[in-house]
Amino acid sequence: MNTRVLIVLALIIAGIAGWFFQQQGDVTPPVNIETTDVDYEATDIKAVQTNDEGETEYELTAESLTHNPETDQDEMSGITMNWEPSTEQRYRIQAGTAAISQQTGELSLSGGFTLVSEGNKDASDIEPIKVTGTTLKGNTKSGQVYSEEPVQIEQGMNRFEASSMTANLETGEYEFGQVAVAFTPANRQDKALF
Repeated sequence: MNTRVLIVLALIIAGIAGWFFQQQGDVTPPVNIETTDVDYEATDIKAVQTNDEGETEYELTAESLTHNPETDQDEMSGITMNWEPSTEQRYRIQAGTAAISQQTGELSLSGGFTLVSEGNKDASDIEPIKVTGTTLKGNTKSGQVYSEEPVQIEQGMNRFEASSMTANLETGEYEFGQVAVAFTPANRQDKALF
């Protein structure tokens, strides 16, 4: 092949390459790496928290976890927690997001929560109590939880709503504020009693 033909072909290819490069637009600036306020993060969490005596406080699964050193809390999303605050009481808690301090036991659930009392392991004939709401706060070490927002409560066929809730999960005692119940009595029948 002739050298002139090769030079002309090389110039044509260089011109086409230059045209394609020009059509690509602006090059984005390089990524800026900044320090974050996250100590560590992980996904697909399966954890067990024990107390000072080595007894299990709760078992937890979560989609993701980040530890914030400023608040010293583990912030999680998509959690399911099996909590046994006493030998008589067991609970299953699910929430969209949660923040838990392992040192103080402070617990804050948001993004919707469900709290189900599974009762005593040996007493399976008692209907579980199911509480659902938007936010739930409490302490895993004291076994106390509360919600200052409306909650819905179900136990078997019984259902009602309350404006707030306080519960001692160690003893299974609940306190509800401004309870609203829908009651539909049977149709009245005018019959002689005797």
